[in-house]
Amino acid sequence: MKNRDKEWKHIVQELCRAGREVAAWDYVTALRGPDTSREWLVKAVFTAPLRGLSLNSVVTNTSDFERLSDESIVKAFRLVCEHRHKFLHYLIHTESAWRTLHRKVSFLLRGLISFEPPEDLESWAKEYKALVDEWLDRENAIDTGGQDGRV
Repeated sequence: MKNRDKEWKHIVQELCRAGREVAAWDYVTALRGPDTSREWLVKAVFTAPLRGLSLNSVVTNTSDFERLSDESIVKAFRLVCEHRHKFLHYLIHTESAWRTLHRKVSFLLRGLISFEPPEDLESWAKEYKALVDEWLDRENAIDTGGQDGRV
């Protein structure tokens, strides 16, 4: 089953079966999303792909991420850069989750967390979308560094 077709609890189980309990905790803490008044777009970009499918249509999930335009993703990147102090705690949890799931996504998020904003947010946002889509198409939730034939 591809990651895009899994529910969040299946990803937690996969992490735990692999002996990655700390990674499972990092993943679960990233699922909540930010607690700000401007949270929907940021949640759709950074939290929704982690959530997988949801039986509750009210919960932001992978299908919400897949419907976003490139411009919306760029807007979310700008928003978290402009209001980094409001999103920092949330971004740290999100980056920690991606560190186990897809290291390249983690590296991009570390750039957003840093106090030097990236010069070309549009390119970063497009790369983020491509990397997250790559992860959603994989069957293994854990980044194995290509050791299983998948990246």
